[in-house]
Amino acid sequence: MTDKKRGFDYRAARSLPPLKKYRTEWDLKGLYYKSGRDPRIEADLKATETAYRAFAKKWSGDTFEKVSDLKQALAEYESLAGMPEIARPGRYFSFRKCLDVNDNEADRALALMSKRLRKASDQLLFFTLKLGKLPETLQKEYLQAKDLAHFRYYLERIFSGAKHDLTEAEEKIVRLKSRQSSGMWFDAVEKIISNRKVRFKDKELHLPEAIETIDLLPVKDRIKLWDLIIAEMKQIGEMAEHEMNAIVSDARGEDEIRGFKKPYSATALSYEHDEKSIENLVKAVSTKGFKLSQKFYKLKAKYHGVKELHYTEKYRSIGPELSISFEEAMEACRDVFYGLKTEYGEIFDRMLQNGQIDVFPRKGKRGGAFMSEEVGHPTHVFLNHVPNFKSLETLAHEMGHAIHAHRSAVNSPFYQGFSIVTAETASTLFENLVFDAVYNQASEKDKATLLHDRITRDISTIERQIAFFNAELEMHDTIHAHGSMQNHEFAACMEKHLKSYLGPSVRVAKEDGYSYVYVSHLRYGFYVYSYAFGLLMSTLMSQKYKEDKSYIEKIDKFLSAGSSDTVVDIFKSIGIDTTKEDTFLKALDNHAADIKQFEKIVKLR
Repeated sequence: MTDKKRGFDYRAARSLPPLKKYRTEWDLKGLYYKSGRDPRIEADLKATETAYRAFAKKWSGDTFEKVSDLKQALAEYESLAGMPEIARPGRYFSFRKCLDVNDNEADRALALMSKRLRKASDQLLFFTLKLGKLPETLQKEYLQAKDLAHFRYYLERIFSGAKHDLTEAEEKIVRLKSRQSSGMWFDAVEKIISNRKVRFKDKELHLPEAIETIDLLPVKDRIKLWDLIIAEMKQIGEMAEHEMNAIVSDARGEDEIRGFKKPYSATALSYEHDEKSIENLVKAVSTKGFKLSQKFYKLKAKYHGVKELHYTEKYRSIGPELSISFEEAMEACRDVFYGLKTEYGEIFDRMLQNGQIDVFPRKGKRGGAFMSEEVGHPTHVFLNHVPNFKSLETLAHEMGHAIHAHRSAVNSPFYQGFSIVTAETASTLFENLVFDAVYNQASEKDKATLLHDRITRDISTIERQIAFFNAELEMHDTIHAHGSMQNHEFAACMEKHLKSYLGPSVRVAKEDGYSYVYVSHLRYGFYVYSYAFGLLMSTLMSQKYKEDKSYIEKIDKFLSAGSSDTVVDIFKSIGIDTTKEDTFLKALDNHAADIKQFEKIVKLR
């Protein structure tokens, strides 16, 4: 659909093991249940309820004043965290919803299970709440106890977060209202977006597909399609207005009763991160980073011979787009993964063969891409792959998450998970390394295009996400101060922050602000900062790897850490101090160097 496309033949740098027959769709029947009426679903739900009830009966009356009692209770609680029966039904029906947003059976099943499992899990609320209320002297003693060494970090998190705990009765109320207060609002708008269609060139496109298609079109066509998309977003905005007000009001209300001082304080705690690190990142990107992105778009406009670019041209390439099939994308990823560590390549191969990667867009399938992991369950990757370079990068990104999940699984159930922040570092690290492999094989002409495209990708991940962070913060503060915001006010806020990083060389119209409607991450409680943080840290890590291939051992240490320590300390263990603003400013140097190289290309044109 683009003006031009250039085929690309990737050549593996090493001999790769043959890949057996692979699947491009999730095998939910083989990995989970035969259908929504499979009797194993009820068996798993009952097993969960029985296990929760038994734990509560045994430990709810204990005061945990003995190390031996606490050790045994923690061991049993960790065993519960590792029970595959607990998450299996929810994963099955949630994945079905991803594949078909109109799957009403899955909708009803999830609603009923949520209600049922909430009641079951409410029986366990006493445990961490009771531990958080232990006397400070006893907490200090337990953190030093040798018999509790395995649980030390887990206890540290409970003790440090206890000041924000409510009573058991209040916690139950918060859990009871959470889905109605925000979750169902988000689901409603997501479903509306997935079901709405636009007619473009005698073809009907669902909105998620239309949004993915924009960057594949010539300039005139992308503007026409964008206008159609925005017209739909303005209408959906009437619903999104209420959704955003509900989500933000719910979050701010809970922050208030829990005693969180800043809108992102709860996020920092849940991400095992610290507020100062987040603030240093936002400051570095909002100053040096925004100047860099504005400089780039000024150069880009000059390259195209215009004073300003249309909003849809912000990712417009400067040369023929590389057309990369899924098979070629697999080849590039397999080559890089096996080159780093044999185990990484084998993880990818197994996921392909076992039906753990759903590849192509189709009717009813939701948009976007993600990786999903859970203790005791297969890891899944969700894609909407089209034959372009962006989809190759997305595959590498999501597989970076998947490899991180597999390496973190060396830990016990309490520590198998990982912070969103380290997750986004792992994903962008693999994305960077795959980019380098393809870039090294490209012609000089294609290298110029790829350099440009990497800069736009990095701006999308760094400056754009921090602009979203700033927009989300303004939305929170405005709703908190004035009670609510209207659709046009959300759009104006979005427009303002889009301009902040794009600068005067990109024409951001009033209507472009309605893109807030489909930017789902604005609903995730400041999740967006993790993208920028992750890419900047992975840039430092990939640079260290290029300089010294033995750094792969530090990378593997990072990937294997799971959630066994704080984000700050995990990075410190591999030689990166994320508490300093200078670390983020230094990470932006590579970004600046790429833009400087692009400036030479513009001058030579």
